[in-house]
Amino acid sequence: MSAAQDLHDLERIQLDSQWLYRQGDLVLGPLSGHQVVEKLYTGELTGKTEVSASGPSGFRKLEELDAFQLHVSKAAVKLKVEAEARAAHARRRSQRLMVGGVAALVLSGLGLGAWHISRYASVYLPGVDRELDIKVDPPVITVAKRSVPEELFEYPGEPKRPPVANKPPESKPLDTPTEKPGKPEKVASASPLPKPGRTPGGRPTGKVTTDADGLSTEVNYDMASINRVVKQYQSSLFRCFKEEAERRPGFSAKVPLEFTIGNDGHVAQLWVDHPQLKKGPLFDCLFGELKKWPFKPYPGERATVNLAFTIGKK
Repeated sequence: MSAAQDLHDLERIQLDSQWLYRQGDLVLGPLSGHQVVEKLYTGELTGKTEVSASGPSGFRKLEELDAFQLHVSKAAVKLKVEAEARAAHARRRSQRLMVGGVAALVLSGLGLGAWHISRYASVYLPGVDRELDIKVDPPVITVAKRSVPEELFEYPGEPKRPPVANKPPESKPLDTPTEKPGKPEKVASASPLPKPGRTPGGRPTGKVTTDADGLSTEVNYDMASINRVVKQYQSSLFRCFKEEAERRPGFSAKVPLEFTIGNDGHVAQLWVDHPQLKKGPLFDCLFGELKKWPFKPYPGERATVNLAFTIGKK
């Protein structure tokens, strides 16, 4: 009984004593035994911390002192539990951040996809764009007559070009035949040009007179096929007009186009009958799209297609 009492008294004395402790090369303190215990539970001191109550020469580890051994064990368990709780909390936070990042990425992807779909729909699907109204006149197909863009149209406010007069053919002296008495001279009559024919489908064929001099040209393009291609692909030009409307707020105009289809089936030339749109981004966009239209190759005279677009706000 006296030994237990002595041990209890020793622990009480150690807790009431003043202690110095080491941190690296520094000696700090003094602290009471109760302050040492508090620092054990906060993690500032551990069982390996050396302390001394008798001066610099008597340092011992806290885990070796009877008064602090129980507190060293309890503090170690407490700090371990707290560390595990902090780690679990950090894992949960990391998981929440990851889930939030994935959700944000999915939402941004859906938003970007919706933007692309709406842009595609507004350009390529008729009736989707409620702001810009585009109407197309039926195409007119003729034989190509001119290849110089400036000769195609006359614009308001521009001086009219003087018409080029057709130069009459030079007259050549005729050899006067020697007339024999009693025999009248025979006069050769010019044979008429053959009239052009048409196939049941409406495609012009054969020889067709195309100019005032009576020169005949051969037309072999299929008007029905050209009309089908124009009807199928004319909406691909809407994107060009919508982009022009973005560049020109309030853009509204009637824009007649005239393009020539080469014998290889590709659009070879384009003219825009509008004084402000003869050249520029709209012209380049229209020409680029028209070159993609798959017309059938054909021999003979080339075909010209006149197509007019009316652009305005709904």
